[in-house]
Amino acid sequence: MTREQEKQSLKESSNIVEQTFKNLEKTNTIDDFVKDNNITIVNEYSDSNPHMERQDMNHYKVTLKRKYKLKGNHLDTRYGHKQMTIFFSQGYGIDREPTASGVLECLRSDYSCSRDGFNDFCDNCGYDNDSIKAKKTFTTIERQSRRLKAFLNDSHESNFFTMGTFKFNQFLDCEA
Repeated sequence: MTREQEKQSLKESSNIVEQTFKNLEKTNTIDDFVKDNNITIVNEYSDSNPHMERQDMNHYKVTLKRKYKLKGNHLDTRYGHKQMTIFFSQGYGIDREPTASGVLECLRSDYSCSRDGFNDFCDNCGYDNDSIKAKKTFTTIERQSRRLKAFLNDSHESNFFTMGTFKFNQFLDCEA
């Protein structure tokens, strides 16, 4: 190997190492997660939100949809489809319809507040531990969190024994 070939080889190795570190340092945003997982949203205006006490807001019935490739052999071209429908509200100051990343960010925030149990949820959100309203809100958030986990899980018979089909933890690691 000549001196020039060694320099070129060293330069290429250095570029590979640099690119590897850039990929490791790159953190995904929720927008990236939405795009990578083929998540779309359908908004339908609603007169009210049954889970909200205040009704002077913009209410929507939001359906999140996702299409994912089923894990089979290398020739498999089948896709699975999931959807999750929830009521979503935003203040009058927000004049645009909800986005998939915005709805997912709110669901993640709700999950973060409620994952340590009811008492911590009340402490974090300013509710009284003896409040029926707080218990109802907590129960709604728990139910939506379970549905979100099921929505992000690629559950199908051909995916049963494959690794890496559970996207919920990847979603929690995303930046807003």
